[in-house]
Amino acid sequence: MHQLTLIDTAALPPLFILRHGQTEWNLQGRMQGQKNSDLTAKGRDQAAQQARIMAPVLRATPEMYCVTSPLTRAFDTAAIALAGQHITVDNRIMETSAGSWEGRLRTEVIAELPADSGHTADEGAMFELFLSAPDGESPADLEARCREFLLSLTGPTAIVSHGVTAAFLRGLACSLSWDEMTRLSPTQGCVFAISGGVEQKMTELEKELL
Repeated sequence: MHQLTLIDTAALPPLFILRHGQTEWNLQGRMQGQKNSDLTAKGRDQAAQQARIMAPVLRATPEMYCVTSPLTRAFDTAAIALAGQHITVDNRIMETSAGSWEGRLRTEVIAELPADSGHTADEGAMFELFLSAPDGESPADLEARCREFLLSLTGPTAIVSHGVTAAFLRGLACSLSWDEMTRLSPTQGCVFAISGGVEQKMTELEKELL
């Protein structure tokens, strides 16, 4: 288990964290990491849902800083979800690397692991699987770049990232433990709003709450 270093969540600005929409490799159950896979039609629809959620937020916060991972699936999601905004690209919020596992089916990878590894092919359990890749990015390295990114923010920020990296950002911003972070939902098509260390999952029905 990785030992996290807490940060002062009260010092962070309001955050609106979006995971990219569904991709072809999500649909196939492949591990993407830092390789690219195109959005599916459903993925583009999910980005459009996020656009509708974010529209009143962006109107109420014209100074919103909008930033995306450079990986295509996140960049394309940002272009839809944050349409009309100036969007900055930041390598620090790209997905974690899964090394030689990238591009492979999760089921294939898990089949090669010890029977008592505890890993499953369910997408909701991908956090620990990705970070256990023998030649992938370490939890410490991922934490370091996520922490550096969060502490660099000076105002309300909309962030388009990925399943594992977004969970790390959300966990750090809410002072969660490693176990709590691993259980965070990687839901697509919604927005995770964080203020003062408290997270709210915004869906289309809830978008008027902020």
